[in-house]
Amino acid sequence: MAHDSTPHAPGNGANQAGSFLFPKPPLTIAEQRERLRERGLGLEGFLNEGVDFFLASNNYYRISGYWLTFFDRDAGRFVEGATFDDIVHVMAFDDELRFLVFRMIEPLEIRFRTSFAYHMAHIHGAVAYRDMRLFDLEDAFERSQSEIDRAIRIGMRGHVPCVTHNMEKYGQLPVWALVEVLSFGTVSKMYGNLSDGELRDAVAADFRTTATLLKSWMEHLVYIRNLCAHYDRLYNRMVTKRTQFLREDIRLFDRLHLQRGRLFDTFIVLKRLYEHFDPVMWKVRMTALRDLIDMYPEVRLLPLGFPEDCLNVLSVEG
Repeated sequence: MAHDSTPHAPGNGANQAGSFLFPKPPLTIAEQRERLRERGLGLEGFLNEGVDFFLASNNYYRISGYWLTFFDRDAGRFVEGATFDDIVHVMAFDDELRFLVFRMIEPLEIRFRTSFAYHMAHIHGAVAYRDMRLFDLEDAFERSQSEIDRAIRIGMRGHVPCVTHNMEKYGQLPVWALVEVLSFGTVSKMYGNLSDGELRDAVAADFRTTATLLKSWMEHLVYIRNLCAHYDRLYNRMVTKRTQFLREDIRLFDRLHLQRGRLFDTFIVLKRLYEHFDPVMWKVRMTALRDLIDMYPEVRLLPLGFPEDCLNVLSVEG
């Protein structure tokens, strides 16, 4: 039988070297540096070795997200006066901002897990999360059950004490142990799928808000928290997971002509949660934000959706 020796075209399932082609070839580190120079980015004052080290430590495609505010897409070049320093400073600012936002979300996530478990256990029982009657959509309920079963399996394999103790002694995991091994996203989805108004409202009351707003806010914070946990870019990002606001905050956006869908949305949500949860800690976080802004005065805040007087807008009483 004759064998076809013709190289397979991409997409035909061939596993030969060179069979899977992409129209743009990869650039070496030196080629990346020269591409930036050719497009008008000021590299004066930087040794090639220093630029190369930075490019080798940070994916070129990742860096490109930070230079968008310095790049004229129509011209295909960096704007006049844009320098390598500008990009480095924005990236350093974003690193610090991401850490700050993550720290802001952390206690709210813990409080949310705690509240969900406490009220479910006291209103319906320790393993009521298995009761479909408490939830709305069956497919969402089944997905959460799969996540629960998976978390228990992982906990047993990893000898997580709160899992092994309860499963070996009782054959079940009480909700107050369960929330310690579920992701923030899964707990948020379980809350969002609740049909039981008493439980839903009891959790919302702990945050001094409505169940509708709490559902929206937690889903938004899950999205932002995951961006932070995976070191993703916050600067100049369009936030795809939109959130609901209090009426007064909607009026604030309209009065200041602020663009929604930027990180400032997240800070408004955090402000509303912290003003009742821990206003003193919110002031501490705002001091950290002020220090960060002062540390990088050359970094523009508009790509974050921040107004000029953002610190005053975000202040709380108490």
